[in-house]
Amino acid sequence: MKVLVVLLMTVLASPVTFAISSTFVGTYHCTGHDPYLDRDYKGTLTVAQQNTVYKITMEYDTGEKYRATGGQYNEELLSVVFQDEADPHVVGLEQYHLLDDKTSMGGYWVYLGKDKLGKETCTKDTA
Repeated sequence: MKVLVVLLMTVLASPVTFAISSTFVGTYHCTGHDPYLDRDYKGTLTVAQQNTVYKITMEYDTGEKYRATGGQYNEELLSVVFQDEADPHVVGLEQYHLLDDKTSMGGYWVYLGKDKLGKETCTKDTA
């Protein structure tokens, strides 16, 4: 319990600003590799602003659908926690970074308690 209190106090005392911008808002077309299924996949990611965080939906050609919440660290980094809609015990973490073209983002993801990293690249729909 002491560790939790100290951790909470450290986070609250840190000088990080939780400002949100529209940098990541939009619909993305994604490709990636799932190391657990050992296959490539495609999908759609939708990012919408929700107060000071992002509400995210993920839908893939593997049949998986996830709901997620993202927090923006800075103009180039978005951290996301996601949960499988069909099995709420399946949760994970993904971290996206904005690529040089500023319309794509790349990231790595992992399921809670697992030992392999998946990789994903998403390009914003500009239409």
